[in-house]
Amino acid sequence: MATGAVTSVGHSVEAACAAIRAGISRPRKLREFRVVEEESQEDIPVSGHPIRGYTEGFQLIGRWLRLARGAVEDLLSHPGVSGRPAAFWEKTGLVVVTPPADDEVFLSAPGGALEQIRESYLQPLHRSLGLAIAEPNVALISSGHAGTAAGLQQGQQWMASHGLERVVLVAVDSYLDELLLQQLASHRRLKTEDHPVGLMPGEAGVCLLVETDASARRRGVESAIRIDTIATGREPDHFGSGRQNMGRGLAACIQDVLSGLPSPFEGDVYADLNGEQWRSHEWGCVRVHLGTRLGAARLHLPVTYVGDVGAASGALGVCLAAHDLSRGHGRQACSLVVSSSEHGAVGCMSLRRSDT
Repeated sequence: MATGAVTSVGHSVEAACAAIRAGISRPRKLREFRVVEEESQEDIPVSGHPIRGYTEGFQLIGRWLRLARGAVEDLLSHPGVSGRPAAFWEKTGLVVVTPPADDEVFLSAPGGALEQIRESYLQPLHRSLGLAIAEPNVALISSGHAGTAAGLQQGQQWMASHGLERVVLVAVDSYLDELLLQQLASHRRLKTEDHPVGLMPGEAGVCLLVETDASARRRGVESAIRIDTIATGREPDHFGSGRQNMGRGLAACIQDVLSGLPSPFEGDVYADLNGEQWRSHEWGCVRVHLGTRLGAARLHLPVTYVGDVGAASGALGVCLAAHDLSRGHGRQACSLVVSSSEHGAVGCMSLRRSDT
């Protein structure tokens, strides 16, 4: 597996993972966006994690394209990927993960946001990469936080049935667009001085290349980390439903992955908890549902360092888990990445050191 990333704490996956490992964070006041404090009725700025000097001047899809190109460029600089001929990419699929298609954010007619993402983001990104990836081998996954798990599952199916040898997954998101910030503020989801149980908006682009074992051996490339098991599902009582999220869907996904691991699992878990109450409640319910199956696992929260990066969070969790496992920082030889979308999609992935 090879990776690439652009985040607020590093413009490469190595820099970002090292910075997060060192506890570096760079939150800033978003001077261009303010909310009204309830008690004083004063305008106060919101704090977030913009990628300074990188995404300024870009709006929504323009930001996505900027982030995606940066992540892919970082991936293509990887020794096992750089300089590959056209034949390499002809046997490669491309899975693009985005936030859910929201007509309100895209100012589109009802049901038109998804097509707008395809025309304005997916197709231009595919063309701009300049890689010989055939159009039938390109897919869009618009399911937000849990998109990486669904996208990698799609990639596994392609490699098993389409004769592909590898898949590139590109996941991007930015909560720093003004319309999206307004939407988050209207639902009181932003963290502010008078509302501490909210999210801090962030942005990131993350790229993963996963390959079949047979293809890697033929190329003489050995990855220190492999993605072992992927499970996806849906939470019936998700945040967007207006009902209390009881964590049943996420617990079922984690249980599916844990079924192949020793019990109790006490390794590392990379989660997308972001400060919102519904996510904390969901995770508490998950712990109750799993009981002793999930032991004293060590919980990692990337949002602490880069803010909530939405649809890129799962892929960033994979990068961090792979970074820590390959350098011997993991508690066990296997780690979990768990994701939950406010619209009900959930997923869990296990990563393992290849030497175990």
